[in-house]
Amino acid sequence: MPRPQPEPPPRLSRYWNGYVADCAASVGRFRRITTALPAGPARTWLDEIAARLDAELDAVRRLATVGDSIEPARFRVREEPAKRISQRLAAARNAFSEAVSQAAEVAEQVALDPAHHDVRAHLEELSRQASQLALASEPPPPEPEPPRRWWRRRGDG
Repeated sequence: MPRPQPEPPPRLSRYWNGYVADCAASVGRFRRITTALPAGPARTWLDEIAARLDAELDAVRRLATVGDSIEPARFRVREEPAKRISQRLAAARNAFSEAVSQAAEVAEQVALDPAHHDVRAHLEELSRQASQLALASEPPPPEPEPPRRWWRRRGDG
């Protein structure tokens, strides 16, 4: 008997999908950097970190789904719970991007000098960062709302 197929993930509004897409793109870049390395300890370590990033990406998707259920949005959110989730996702997006930068530094060093000792230091830093991505931490304080502009049409009031 065939196994039932899992439900496809819910379709997210433009705003929330942007966070997921940005984080997924970072994970994709991280994996491309990893596969560019020759087999060895650096590649093995980056593969392990990539697996953690995959788990974090799943958490990003779940959190974006919750945010979308609170306030589906195209460009920005207004409700406080949605803002808090948005801040967490923005911090996660930055952390994913930083992981890609660190992986690129490791790959560059491996390409130039595979026995270089700085590679290990970068790998340890990257591993530490990946194990404490922003989803587990408290979001940064909210940014102040920009002032609303009231536009008048010609001929109005």
